[in-house]
Amino acid sequence: MPPYLLLMLLGIQALTVTAQEEQHAVKGVIVNTSDAVISGASVKEVGGTNATRTDAEGRFTLNLSTADATLQVSNIGYVTQEVLVNGQSTLQVILLETNEQLDEVVVVGYGTQRKSNVTGAISSVDMKQLESRPVVNVVEALQGTTPGLTIQQSNSQPGSRPAINIRGINTLNNNDPMVIIDGILGDIQNVNMADIENISVLKDAASAAIYGSRASNGVILITTKKGRKGTSNVSYDYIFAEQTPTFMPQIVDSWVYAELRNEALINSGRPTQFTSEQIADYRTNGPNANWMKEIYRTNAPQQSHNLSLSGGGEKTTYLISGAYLDQESMFEGPDYGLERFNFRTNVETEVSERFKVGVKAAYARNTLKDHAYWTEWLIEQATRMPSIYPIRNAEGGYNYPSGSNSNSLARLEQGGLRKSANDDLSGILNAEYKIWNGLTLRGMVGTQLYYNRLKENRKAIPGSGDLENRMTNGSQRIQNITSNLILSYDKIWGDHTLNAMAGYSYEGGTDNRFETFRLVDESNYDIMGGAQTANTGNQEWQHEWSIYSAFLRMNYNYANRYLIEFNLRDDISSKFRAGNRSAWFPSVSAGWNIAEENFYGADLKRIMPSAKIRSSWGLVGNNRIADYQYQATVNVSQGYNFGDTMFPVASFDAVNPDLRWETTQMFNIGADLGFLNNALTLSGEYYVNDTYDILIAIPVPGLFGGGTPIQNAGKVRNKGWELAARYQFRTGGVDHTISGNLSDSKNKVIDIKGTEWINGFDVNTIVREGYPIDSYYAYRWDGYFQTADEVAQGPHLDGITPKPGDLRYLDKNGDGIVKEDDDRFILGNRFPRFLYGFNYAVGWKGLDFSMFWQGVGQRKVWLRGESVEAFHNNNEGPVFDFHIDRWTPTNLDAMYPRLTVGAESANNAVKSSFWIENAAYLRLKNVQLGYTLPEHWTKRMSLNRLRIYTSIQNALTFSDMKGGWDPETADGGGRIYPVNRTFSVGLNLNF
Repeated sequence: MPPYLLLMLLGIQALTVTAQEEQHAVKGVIVNTSDAVISGASVKEVGGTNATRTDAEGRFTLNLSTADATLQVSNIGYVTQEVLVNGQSTLQVILLETNEQLDEVVVVGYGTQRKSNVTGAISSVDMKQLESRPVVNVVEALQGTTPGLTIQQSNSQPGSRPAINIRGINTLNNNDPMVIIDGILGDIQNVNMADIENISVLKDAASAAIYGSRASNGVILITTKKGRKGTSNVSYDYIFAEQTPTFMPQIVDSWVYAELRNEALINSGRPTQFTSEQIADYRTNGPNANWMKEIYRTNAPQQSHNLSLSGGGEKTTYLISGAYLDQESMFEGPDYGLERFNFRTNVETEVSERFKVGVKAAYARNTLKDHAYWTEWLIEQATRMPSIYPIRNAEGGYNYPSGSNSNSLARLEQGGLRKSANDDLSGILNAEYKIWNGLTLRGMVGTQLYYNRLKENRKAIPGSGDLENRMTNGSQRIQNITSNLILSYDKIWGDHTLNAMAGYSYEGGTDNRFETFRLVDESNYDIMGGAQTANTGNQEWQHEWSIYSAFLRMNYNYANRYLIEFNLRDDISSKFRAGNRSAWFPSVSAGWNIAEENFYGADLKRIMPSAKIRSSWGLVGNNRIADYQYQATVNVSQGYNFGDTMFPVASFDAVNPDLRWETTQMFNIGADLGFLNNALTLSGEYYVNDTYDILIAIPVPGLFGGGTPIQNAGKVRNKGWELAARYQFRTGGVDHTISGNLSDSKNKVIDIKGTEWINGFDVNTIVREGYPIDSYYAYRWDGYFQTADEVAQGPHLDGITPKPGDLRYLDKNGDGIVKEDDDRFILGNRFPRFLYGFNYAVGWKGLDFSMFWQGVGQRKVWLRGESVEAFHNNNEGPVFDFHIDRWTPTNLDAMYPRLTVGAESANNAVKSSFWIENAAYLRLKNVQLGYTLPEHWTKRMSLNRLRIYTSIQNALTFSDMKGGWDPETADGGGRIYPVNRTFSVGLNLNF
């Protein structure tokens, strides 16, 4: 153990030297009128100095000066109560609730705090708001619920992973938050939502610095449920849903297509393709094919089952749960979709009054069956096909129109199968020993084993261009270990409260991957048996990492009025060389509960019974970089020919051995207010994050003769604000809850040493000082050329002569020629801003109704290719409804330029702001109607509770996006599986 940690632990233990052992002791539990335990409640001896607070289970132990002492029990949100001990050794105290909302216990790093005493930026997710959602994973349900938490669901394909971000973009590298499940790193996708007790989002340095080098992008803490003493409970939840796509591109009818195709050919100086008789026949007889609709099922079922048993006796509590999810794919084909099994057990037992142990184990199995191609290929091809071609021919076989050698439906139905089986097993053993009154030692060791197997059998399709039989096998095994030892001390004397904690932890992991493939003559058997030396290959990767950490937190509270917190963590990581591996991450925060001041009069307290301001500053780090970047790795290539012999060549990558941590300096200021006896609560935040020493590759002169090494050379500033409100009230016999949130963040590149770089091929983004990361970079559209005179006078693209009806672009430098090097603009970026969510829930005599709205106020999306361009890339299609409003000599103010094909489209197809869309949207994310049967009915069925309900997920969307594309998913070529709309029914049983 490092010397400084030993000194900290000894210092904390020394605080107990003055404690006096008393003659009389009492222990007990504090609960509310619903029999829910109350943690953090104050228990004081009236007329004495002995005092304590209840733990996470609502329990306390207190030494008294006399057996006939009187206890004062209080907690924010409850009526203060005095209890006569009268010689008893055990007590149960029931506190009556007030209307206050500040009694909530918030989960923080390595512990809990009362919400009223929190000084950092922490959001607790209202789990009731997520109940009964027909979603595949908890990430989908979190979207829009918490200010500053950005979740982008790009598609609903089984097995997809929504992107998660907390408070915007802080670095040019990985911006994923850290996810902790019951104290160890975990995969949020694999947690059964019915097992979750609490989700906390740590957003500033005061709350996240306790996790040090991995906290710069925020932390998500998930705590799972456990049993309660003296109760037993069996719960069963069932949901059945039907999935449909939220959006589908609107392709024009075949006769309209034929007319527009002829017009585009004429505009391009080519002969027409369709006669008037053919067009008339299309109008009368069709076909009106839509390949996009043909590759999707009309309805794809989805179902889930959750069963849990929980309870406890005098010493032991338990929870055992199991869950099953079956999400069928919306793609046509043989049994595509996702199956997931979850199992969890949480057991805790009190070995003695001072010592308790707990075991938690969780297992998730995800089995994913999918087609053997790439989804973007299927959608690209289906989008490009015009409505004149049915997807099947007259004989019922697959149609291969001219210019196409493949068929999306054929690939789905006959192209083979890709199957992956993912096992996620975690186990945690923890123990707690109460050394002395207020002094506790906790230990934990946990492990996670992730194992993935992949088998792919892609089959050749007769009559098409898909002639390759390819078989692939792969595996990945990840094992992580976490252990920590924590000493904590809690002391109350008079109006002073001190909470201190010091700990030491080790984490490490290994990642092994292997993949092999073969090209075979036929693939009827899904096995790679036998010897084969040609048309085969394999590759393997292995990574290891470890991190040693020491951490400290101290909280001081004076009369629930003045609050101070200090955090410190030291991380030593294997990702940097010796000498650069250690880094300190401190934070300090303070809060002022103004409503607790003596000058805060009764009249003001009636109006605003709670008011707190708080602020924090600190440093956090980012270690989400590739392993071994400080080491020179060897690359072996074919080398050179000498005579008839090829000699291999080995080379070393250019490296920088002096790499060190990326560091983010965070400042946050916030306020929490309560009105109407705290029935209405408001909170607001403003923050500034400065990340420096960002690891980037600075270009080097060509004379260097090697690759570009990584350097600590970048700086990014990210700032923003958050607002949240909640109001609970009652009208007659109707209960109402209204809540909402609004947040914004914006980043700016401050320093990259005067360099800049442009990324992408179809869509160009730029990283440049003074602008947001990955801003769109293109020409600025300046209307249409309306006449030949305008064409003659206006600026032209270099090497291209436009015609009336073509797009015109701004000439930034005024030289009359529009060129990439001189005339491109920065045109926004794809990251969403002004995110908001609104929830309304109402209940009356067993009936309940809720609706949740979610949206984005500002987002830019660059569409390209077949998602928006008519006859893209000299193909026969696509042509969408909005292409009908195209420029003609009689339609000068059109939505789309003149229709063209081939080389004639060169002017309009270049990268410009014309293709950048406003992707702001408002979505009715969930609407739900339920009914809970009266108690006298359920008792006859030996049930405690029975609720039935119906729900729609992604019910409505309002957006200005054109082409039928979803504003949340649209990006680039639109080659994305759609977000689904689900219609569901379900029931909740409790007995």
